[in-house]
Amino acid sequence: SNLKNIFKLYNIFILLLILFFLGLNYIYQKEENNFNNNKLQKLTNKAKYINEYFSINKAFIYSLKDVLSNNLQINELNHPAYNEIKEENTTYNILCVLDGIESSLSGIGKLDEIDLDTVAELHSVLYLKPLFKTILNSKHNIQWVYYTSAKKFLYLAPTNKIFKKEFLTNIYKKEFWTEAIPSNNPGIELILTKLYDDAAGKGYLTTLSLPIMNNEKFMGVLSIDIGLKTLNSMMEKDDLVGSIYLVNQDNEILASNKEFEINSVLKRGNSTFELSIFDDTIKLVYIENIEEKIITILKTSIFQILLLIFILFIIYMLCYLLILNKKVENLANKDSLTSLLNRRAMRIESKKLLSIANRYNHFTSLLLLDIDFFKDVNDTYGHHIGDLTIKEIAKILSRNSRESDLISRYGGEEFLIILSNSNKESAYTLAERIRKEISLISIENTDLKITVSIGCTEYKKKESLDSFIKRADLLLYKAKDQGRNQTVKA
Repeated sequence: SNLKNIFKLYNIFILLLILFFLGLNYIYQKEENNFNNNKLQKLTNKAKYINEYFSINKAFIYSLKDVLSNNLQINELNHPAYNEIKEENTTYNILCVLDGIESSLSGIGKLDEIDLDTVAELHSVLYLKPLFKTILNSKHNIQWVYYTSAKKFLYLAPTNKIFKKEFLTNIYKKEFWTEAIPSNNPGIELILTKLYDDAAGKGYLTTLSLPIMNNEKFMGVLSIDIGLKTLNSMMEKDDLVGSIYLVNQDNEILASNKEFEINSVLKRGNSTFELSIFDDTIKLVYIENIEEKIITILKTSIFQILLLIFILFIIYMLCYLLILNKKVENLANKDSLTSLLNRRAMRIESKKLLSIANRYNHFTSLLLLDIDFFKDVNDTYGHHIGDLTIKEIAKILSRNSRESDLISRYGGEEFLIILSNSNKESAYTLAERIRKEISLISIENTDLKITVSIGCTEYKKKESLDSFIKRADLLLYKAKDQGRNQTVKA
């Protein structure tokens, strides 16, 4: 019985363990969906923010283009600052200040040697100063805004420096110029350069550059410089698990929330998600760290997991208590040696059976068995053999009875069987079968011959249980008086 209970608890434990893993999987899947939805929302918001940032800068540069293009169409445009341009050996220059924003115009050559188109272009460019001020005063952390002319001059803000010929010559080798000029940009499109080290000392930059045409003639390039630190700061917002990269069309990294080598090409992993932004010019790429993702989801789910464990533990304890209660009930109702009903349980169950018999007029019979000379068995062979004898008889009684019958060890060597839906004759037949089978019992290492005497009687309607048993008991004693090893019925 104990082993059976252990197996029951073991099976319950296995079942609860399966339920735990199923519940854990459900919780994880639900939290993973929430995690993925949250991640997508954060990445989408980040992509919108970056796209908005570049779109505003694009609007700035196209505003500069419109103003400059309109200026170039005005004949004899005259900017008062032009007369303040100074010459210095092979260069000319001027420093301008507007509401605290400083700008510088520096060019290669001499003023008296430049052509009228260049003069007109200089006047037009100087009128960009108010718009330069507006762009630099915006909250977009623009590093530089400038116009680089094909006529070898540069208008740049914010700065108070005058640039020498060597500097001016070298800028025409930079990406913002080489990638934007019509020979490399036949579509005359706005381009975004890869990262490069700023010649003026502001660290690594990427540049939005737009070629300017006037009557189908290439004039120069308008540019806005964006610092690497500014772009990296956009990557660091939100507590996303994994690496976030901003890459250009050549898959070169422009910014990230992780350290990277300048101009390195991004290697995508299996867990990669990307969003195209800024007219497909750049992509926001997210490479997920699977281990960190799992840990994050489990941390988020810890309360639900603990609740699941608690619920399953309560279920296990309830099952344990039910089994324990059943065990206690069995101990209270069953004979410990034979596992048959004990005297107390037999009387309780018998009254229920007799109540049904009275109500529906069912035949009910009773057999009362007593082992002949059982005291001699214990005295001769010991109590161990006596116990074996009782167990063997109990097995025979159980084997020859139906589930609806009640069998009990009613005393030390006395057994009682109540047979439902059985009259006296059928009960007598069963009693004789049992008696003969018991007489054939062979106890190992003994020459013991076991016999029983049996009283057999039929229930009288409305009769009490005690009266019923007393009549069977009298018949049992009659069987003993007549020589034992027999059944007496009445």
